[in-house]
Amino acid sequence: MATECAGVTARWNSTAFGEVTDIKVAVGGGLPIARGSAAASSGWAFDAGTIEIACLQTANISMAQFGKKATLDISGGGMTFTTKAICQSLQLAGKVNDVARYAATFKIVQE
Repeated sequence: MATECAGVTARWNSTAFGEVTDIKVAVGGGLPIARGSAAASSGWAFDAGTIEIACLQTANISMAQFGKKATLDISGGGMTFTTKAICQSLQLAGKVNDVARYAATFKIVQE
């Protein structure tokens, strides 16, 4: 049976995104370094993955946060994921007589 995806919350650096409408987590973006050696067991790669969040209320995250690392928590609606992430981009889009839409992209950090 399918899992209903409602009531999802997302927080980055303890700041909540309001009215989350879409979350996409893609773990693993690049192959591990040193695939043929003992270091491959650590799974370290240059690109560990990307997280995209779309919402209808600002998360009060400014471009001053660009490039900073913090904890990103996703929970609710059958989704649970916590990782360290770097703020890669923030977006704002709006149409006249519609609502403002916000989006943020984060890169997963391996520690």
